[in-house]
Amino acid sequence: MKKIIIITFCISLIQSCSNVDKITDIADTTGILNLISGTNEMTINQTIDGNSVPRLVYIKTPQNLNSSLSYPIVFFFHGAGGSGQEFLQNNNITELINSEEFIGIFPNGHSNNGSNGGFWNLGSEPTTADDVEYVDLIINQLVTSTLIDTSKAYAIGFSNGSGMVNLLGKSTGHFNAIAPLFSQQILSTGDLTPTKAMSVFQVNGEVDGLIPLNGGVSSVGTFMSAQNSALNWATHFNCNTTATQEGLNWENTVLSSFTYSNCDNSHEIKYLIAFNTGHGFSDEQTERVAYTQIWEFFKQY
Repeated sequence: MKKIIIITFCISLIQSCSNVDKITDIADTTGILNLISGTNEMTINQTIDGNSVPRLVYIKTPQNLNSSLSYPIVFFFHGAGGSGQEFLQNNNITELINSEEFIGIFPNGHSNNGSNGGFWNLGSEPTTADDVEYVDLIINQLVTSTLIDTSKAYAIGFSNGSGMVNLLGKSTGHFNAIAPLFSQQILSTGDLTPTKAMSVFQVNGEVDGLIPLNGGVSSVGTFMSAQNSALNWATHFNCNTTATQEGLNWENTVLSSFTYSNCDNSHEIKYLIAFNTGHGFSDEQTERVAYTQIWEFFKQY
């Protein structure tokens, strides 16, 4: 039986200057989420180890927010020890949001030491939060906004956040597509059976020293190989199990792309290897292309 969760809300418009204008009415008396143009904040109090813990979620809407539209949403899950602000402050992501294509959702992880942000609980991190439940609660509130179309939900994660989007892809039916960046599935996630078909856009660094391309034991977990992680998804969704391969250039980065096609409900599984790349994109130009390509991929589903 799920724990009883109490949800409270606050909202802020974060401007380019240091001043923050407080807006108190994020939810009206009916519990409907009210969003404004720019950066909003939502606090969810989740019960963790018997204590009510406030967890912050940033919601970034386009500058020219059209109140007559219902936007797709893209979740962004930060890396270990980080916070939602790391993705929120990324200019490449902000430009995509301001193109009025989607609304960005930037949750904070949790740390048992009480610091802001932290980790996503995959089993060995210093957090006991139920992060799958946390995302359920976020979705439950987002669905109350007329500006948000939760039937078109996607997720991007980096490193530990990548592990989280893999876990959510296996444990929930929230997302139509995910993009795990610089981490494939850990072994325990690989053993799970997904609840519905979806598409996957997985990126790995050829010389990643933290999460090895060929899998195995690392300081942050035990991983499938990048290829086997992608093939695991493909097998679950009845895709072609022989991948088609092509070479790509994302500005200064050369990649090899592998695609498992003809999956259930016309989905596809892609995994890409970025050559001479470690744990993260090597430059801003490559990163700009990457996020643009991911969004173009997401829009198909």
